[in-house]
Amino acid sequence: MNEKFSIKGWLLGLLLLVQLPYVAWADGRKYDYVMRMNRSAMSLVDNKVVVSMQITAIQDVPATQSIVLSPELVDTVTGQKVELPPIFLNGRQQQIYFDRMLKNDYPDALVMRKKKGENLNIDYTRSVKYEPWMDKAVLKLYKQSCACRDMKDRGELTAAEWEKKVAPTINLFPVYVIPPADKSIKVREERGSAFLCFEVNKWDIKPEYMSNPAELQKINNSVNIVKNDSDVTITKMTIEGYASPEGNYPHNVELSVNRTEALKRYLQMSNIGKGINIEASGKGENWDGFIKYLREHDIPQRNRLLDIATSNLSPDEKERKMRSEVSEGYTYALRNVFPSLRCTNYTVIYTVRPFTLEESERVFKVRPINLNLNEIYRLADKYAYDQEEYYAVIRKAYMLYPEDTYINLSMSCYAIKKGEVAEAEEYLKKVKDCPEKTMNEGLVAWLKGDHETAIRLVEEASRRGVKQADEQLKEFRKLKK
Repeated sequence: MNEKFSIKGWLLGLLLLVQLPYVAWADGRKYDYVMRMNRSAMSLVDNKVVVSMQITAIQDVPATQSIVLSPELVDTVTGQKVELPPIFLNGRQQQIYFDRMLKNDYPDALVMRKKKGENLNIDYTRSVKYEPWMDKAVLKLYKQSCACRDMKDRGELTAAEWEKKVAPTINLFPVYVIPPADKSIKVREERGSAFLCFEVNKWDIKPEYMSNPAELQKINNSVNIVKNDSDVTITKMTIEGYASPEGNYPHNVELSVNRTEALKRYLQMSNIGKGINIEASGKGENWDGFIKYLREHDIPQRNRLLDIATSNLSPDEKERKMRSEVSEGYTYALRNVFPSLRCTNYTVIYTVRPFTLEESERVFKVRPINLNLNEIYRLADKYAYDQEEYYAVIRKAYMLYPEDTYINLSMSCYAIKKGEVAEAEEYLKKVKDCPEKTMNEGLVAWLKGDHETAIRLVEEASRRGVKQADEQLKEFRKLKK
């Protein structure tokens, strides 16, 4: 069973709701794999055919087997067909086998573990580009059992077919909101970390010592990114120095303070920080960095090291306890982790002037972080006639502001237009309650084949003032003609 294409869209329009009581595909063998088809649909939207199914898997799947459901659009007269990504219902051991051996073979498949004694609800939505022969197609669902690639046929089901010979196209009108004008001062930051080397128990900066040339150049590069930008004004620079946890705590605090102050003086006397207000602070031992490293990496005796590092003991007591009770892990950390904790974090803080539309286009190409959301949306609207250009701007804005409610609403709009249901749902989770969110949630429900919920939500959006909702309801009424 090989997929012959990859799914690019999830669009939905005309729905044929197929209610089947119990469907048990049985061939007289031990396992008939009883399932219930709750809802199925074939739809045509924006030149794409969308299929949607909601199935409940009832009977248990043996631990070493998979049930593979293979949806296909089939013209039963000519035999033309197109395969959609399969659904794998795996037993316990077969799920492990799939993850290890088959996952890369079926990247677009819907893969689920069927737990013993529990019903499993399956929501499946996929789309393919419309072709004329599909006017006579039906949605077939083929079932196979599988044990380590040994496939056995378990029958088939016609899940859905067109209500009419040629289905009407349903247009969808997802919406977004342009954020209000932002007249606040735009404050931005350029951050980095340097790992300067010092002689033992000393804090004077030696520019040519060990890796210092490269580390000082790193700071210089970060400062120059901002300093060479004529659109910004540097307000200040902060540097925070850290020591690693080994050794006497008061002495390490003294080292971090003195070394950070030494770096401040060096930067102010050199071209790097000349004329910049620099604030320096020594932070002592970098226990937060050590804890973060332990949580993200697997090293010897990690859990015990983490217990000690997060305890209420004093820094010196923590170090003595690790040295004496977790010697293997401590020795590893001393050699491989602690050097990276002796760092200097620096931040260049600056303000950005406002931009005209023409200036925004230039800035967006070279330094988009300098734009605020309103400036980005004004720029995007310049390409309103070209959907791809418009959303190219919005996608780039999403990389800059991934949690912003306006950006996520726009991204949900784009996902709905592409028919990407799962993506749209993820974006909408980050959107604050508003009429436009309700509207887009209704369109997602429509794409999933839940027309009753879709109409209810779009009607609510209409009552809350979304103008496009009335046009959308007109589109929905095409189904009743």
